[in-house]
Amino acid sequence: MTLKWRWFLNSRYREVVCSVHPSKLATVQCMSCVKLEVPVDQSYHCSSQCFLDAWQMHVKLHSHAVKTEKQTATGGQQELRMLRSCGSWPDFSADQLFGENTLVVEREGKVWIKVGSSKTYKPSKEDVGFTLRLECVAVDYFEGTQLAPINIIVTDPVITFPPRCPRCMIEVGSYMKSHNIHFKSQTSDGLTFSVLSYNILADMYTGMGKYSYCPSWAVVWEYRKQNLLQEIIGYDADIICLQEVQSDHFEGYLQPELMKCGYSVMYKRKRTELYTSSRHYISEGCATFYRHDLFKEIMKYELEFDQRAQLVVEDLKPELKHVGRIRLMKDNVALIVILEAIRDGSTNDDFQFRICVANTHTHANTELPDVKLYQVANLVRGLEKIAQSKIPLLICGDLNSPPESDPHMLLVRGRINSVSGERTDPLGIYQILKLEHSLALVSAYASFFHLRGIDEKQFNRMNLENHEPLFTYFTSGFAGTLDYILYTADSLRVEGLLELLDFESMGVGLPSPLWSSDHIALMASFRLKPHSTSESWPALPQEI
Repeated sequence: MTLKWRWFLNSRYREVVCSVHPSKLATVQCMSCVKLEVPVDQSYHCSSQCFLDAWQMHVKLHSHAVKTEKQTATGGQQELRMLRSCGSWPDFSADQLFGENTLVVEREGKVWIKVGSSKTYKPSKEDVGFTLRLECVAVDYFEGTQLAPINIIVTDPVITFPPRCPRCMIEVGSYMKSHNIHFKSQTSDGLTFSVLSYNILADMYTGMGKYSYCPSWAVVWEYRKQNLLQEIIGYDADIICLQEVQSDHFEGYLQPELMKCGYSVMYKRKRTELYTSSRHYISEGCATFYRHDLFKEIMKYELEFDQRAQLVVEDLKPELKHVGRIRLMKDNVALIVILEAIRDGSTNDDFQFRICVANTHTHANTELPDVKLYQVANLVRGLEKIAQSKIPLLICGDLNSPPESDPHMLLVRGRINSVSGERTDPLGIYQILKLEHSLALVSAYASFFHLRGIDEKQFNRMNLENHEPLFTYFTSGFAGTLDYILYTADSLRVEGLLELLDFESMGVGLPSPLWSSDHIALMASFRLKPHSTSESWPALPQEI
């Protein structure tokens, strides 16, 4: 069995003319042109005879398309190329040319123009305002006979892609907005690089009407993936930390697309998997990308918080073990990498640059504050071991904890004095946690308060009390800050920040046709102080 697909465009208000006789309306389209992505206006003919008469000239379009096509072939293109690998196109009879090539059909009293015969169809500017119709039918692979009724989907009219609203970088120290997001230099005075942190909203979490305020077409992954990729690439960051990266979307889209842009990649997925209707197991996790012409990987660490919690659960009182497993063993993860800058002609050989980047997504349930604190405290404990090697630290991610919560305060103040209670700490784990550290961690966006002459618009997007953005997550049910970029201030200096967004531009909530996640991206550029090669790097821990 195989599936056949046919796409049609409602032709009520649109006339398609013959490529040979412009004064006549087209009734036939060459589907080989469609597969080879030949300009669509050259694929139309006014009749079968017109198509046959023009074949000798028309086939040259196919040959030219095969020679000039530089992108990776789709299944249909690869099939055509294999058929013509000898360098010439075979002669076709009228029976071979027509049937599937019929252009104009009538369905339920409406006239439709056939525009495609593959599983997907990408509308062009000329299609805006018109309705599309998809027909799918199962046929016998060998006989070609129909095996089931035709499935039909009729879309809403095609609309234009929402115009992008570029976010500017604001240079810290002089307050200067710049659309040139990417600025870096590598000298003996330090390395300047940029880091992006973004929870991109896994598709597995978008069902059950959770985002009913967003048009359904803007929630589906096929739309969001292109919008997200354009946004991420547009930021041009040197290091990218993404959260909620679905495993199949990482392997099939984000990894290959960002590798094309010069990034190396690493991925840590959660262990819990979901069985989908397509008979695949999927999960989600954290993905870190870095420019392979700027950095190389020195060491990688992976934290599975549920495995760490297993040791704690085993030490609980017998009557608490069952509850402890359910409550504490959440399979959130952290991905930590040590990067070293690759030297180029401008680098002073007497200096080296290393940076530790931690990418994490901690537990979300607001009823489990002890779990959130446990995971953050374990991350900090591991980073303290790395810090003994005198390597600057960055923490990027969705901590699912608002400013001034215990996890946030532990990070930015270095200690908290939490008191165990039945609601906040029913397992009594606060007594065994180390709730202090010596890392000089600072939130990157707090640097907005050190800017001179910042305009009121930007200032109003910050919380004056906790020095964090007013929101990084915005839905119809909740808006607030959950995402952070933190850095060790004794070894890194903030050079620039990606401007924040305001509530007014968000509408009802996120995602939206313009912004394809329920979080917003955060980005900062840093200057890293060099390490003299006359001083050897202390050994890195083998595990944390």
